[in-house]
Amino acid sequence: MTDDLTRALGLIPPNDPYVVCWRDMDAADMRDELDRLATWVDWATERYRLDHKVIPPCWSNHGALVEELSALRTFWEACYLEDSAPSDPMSFHRDLTLAIRRLRDWSSMLGCSRTAHRPEQPA
Repeated sequence: MTDDLTRALGLIPPNDPYVVCWRDMDAADMRDELDRLATWVDWATERYRLDHKVIPPCWSNHGALVEELSALRTFWEACYLEDSAPSDPMSFHRDLTLAIRRLRDWSSMLGCSRTAHRPEQPA
């Protein structure tokens, strides 16, 4: 793949970390950004062998999971920039461990399974 294509797919960090403020997005931008995030989540799920107890297939239907995964992707991008410090990738992996715990906790509270989505109850 070319660098432009792999970068567009979210598999190579952009030149600057890509910070997303979900609260301020309109519906069309949110759909586009969810597609972009899904590409990275698919890669990370496979790369780190994360199961449905960490990231359920319906993760994009749950705001807390979207926020956590989006923040994790931004951190990954920042840690793998060309001018990143040699210790930055290790920082990502240290914080990935914490993020996996949070994702597992959120997923457990949501009650979704590998095959069934459980809609969140209104607060």
